[in-house]
Amino acid sequence: MQFETVRLDGDGPVRHLVLNRPQVHNAVNAQLVADVHQACLAVEADPSVRVVILRGEGPSFCSGADLKAPRATKTEAMLGSKNGARMYDTLLNLNAVTIAACHGYLIGGGAVFPAACDFRVGAPSIKLTLNEVSIGFNLTWHSLPVLINLVGPQKAKEMLLLGRTYGYRQLDAMGFFTEIVEDEGDLVEACERLAAEVVRQPPVPTTVSKASINAQTLTHARAVQHMDHVAVGFMNFSANSRTARETYFSGEGRDWIAE
Repeated sequence: MQFETVRLDGDGPVRHLVLNRPQVHNAVNAQLVADVHQACLAVEADPSVRVVILRGEGPSFCSGADLKAPRATKTEAMLGSKNGARMYDTLLNLNAVTIAACHGYLIGGGAVFPAACDFRVGAPSIKLTLNEVSIGFNLTWHSLPVLINLVGPQKAKEMLLLGRTYGYRQLDAMGFFTEIVEDEGDLVEACERLAAEVVRQPPVPTTVSKASINAQTLTHARAVQHMDHVAVGFMNFSANSRTARETYFSGEGRDWIAE
């Protein structure tokens, strides 16, 4: 199966889902969201697939939202948020075990893609930033409960509200990774070794156990997540959000107005 912005590599029990926009550090646009969703559905339809390794082509895993994409209307922004949530839920709940191979930039959506995976392997080049609040938006894709479940509420607040950038050792100390590698060239091999461990386990108990753990840890995750879409529609046209986007890279002073 061919996709515009991703690849599905491999033909055995282990497949590689590769984000494939290397010229823009695999920035997320509507097409990439749609392609990841369709690739996940293709994997889910094949019971021979036991493990999916999610990784990025080129120098980065994923640099987050493509800021060069055309500005959406409120309705388009809300629809985009819903499509992203559908994609993210599908990735999170795959029957196959998922492993994220993390390197380079992991920004915004690129930072929460790995959180949806069952395991994460990190490389020294990682620079992870959750910049949604910093550029005037909320975290969407239904991903906030997943992040909180991974790093805890205190660290989730620090990461999201302050928009700090983290290296791989900081993230490892927070429990973000299953393991780390010291050499970038060992990243994919380390993921494949981990995948081989999964494949050695019996299929049905592995799938059922993964689903049970997700159900237990994310029991109330969807209670308020419908507000993701409403919030993103408003903030897309908020004057303060516009100021945040325009000053994020420049370092200019920020004067907020009452809205």
